[in-house]
Amino acid sequence: MKRQVLLLIIFMVISQISYSQINMEDSTVRTIAYWNHKEINTYQISLESFDLINQDTSNWNKVSYLVDMEILDSTAANYEVSWTYREFTFDLGERDSTYQYFIDKMLSITEGSLVKFRTDEYGAFQQVTNVEEISEFYRKAGDTLKLMFGNIPQIDEMVDQTFKNYRNKNSIETQSIKDILQFLNFHGAEYKLGEELSGVINSANVLGKNRLETQVNVLLEEIFPDDNDYRIVSVSEANSEQLISETELVLKTMMPNASEEEIDKLMSEGGELSNTIENVSVIHGWGWPIFSKEIRIVGSNQKNKVEIRIIEII
Repeated sequence: MKRQVLLLIIFMVISQISYSQINMEDSTVRTIAYWNHKEINTYQISLESFDLINQDTSNWNKVSYLVDMEILDSTAANYEVSWTYREFTFDLGERDSTYQYFIDKMLSITEGSLVKFRTDEYGAFQQVTNVEEISEFYRKAGDTLKLMFGNIPQIDEMVDQTFKNYRNKNSIETQSIKDILQFLNFHGAEYKLGEELSGVINSANVLGKNRLETQVNVLLEEIFPDDNDYRIVSVSEANSEQLISETELVLKTMMPNASEEEIDKLMSEGGELSNTIENVSVIHGWGWPIFSKEIRIVGSNQKNKVEIRIIEII
């Protein structure tokens, strides 16, 4: 019996060493996914957004929901993961009652929507794997909404605008799964306490992947060995000159009949463009984010769109 207890203790110690990502001897951590097949965790997510002009805010709203994250498969090279969305609630501030009713019906129709995605062996995002299923789900949801409201042209346009980010693989992976990308922001790398990592990466925009040069700075702020987790932050800022040229391309894509003068006028009215993302996360030693807060600020020196997303395990 004593031998069995001793072997069990040795096995537990070895397991902890094998799976631990925190090395207090050199104050480093590795953000790597150690997720088990069929493992499920539930997260509470809230997204607050508003327009900021000088110091004044407008168009404030907040949406909250739950996500059930399940590990569908685990191999030496990949994780197959599903996110199921449920229990949407919203606060649209001072929006009119018609818009409130529209959002209420939209969220009720999209209850239970599912995103499946693949990561590499470390948990870094690779791709969405059920693009066709997502596109079809939101196409049917859009048709249902249009029919529900009597196919009014203004409502139909609002529906199309609302679901535009679910039309194809690029729009889904760059625009509609920002919560997943935030969740996996730090996976796949090693960080040293107090040592800032800096570099330039090619990030995605609405026109495609790897189109926008982005300066990224990452700092491991604190390690909590007793809790087997750590706090890490990142700040990314898009190349301003490239952001201008990409914005011009987006405008020309959205407005194919616009003249150069019209595009130039819109660009001048937009002001000095910027795109920054700040992320602070607390991550458990087995690669599960416990808490993550991300602030996205996109716009110019005249007007900004601010998004604040918080992800918490429950």
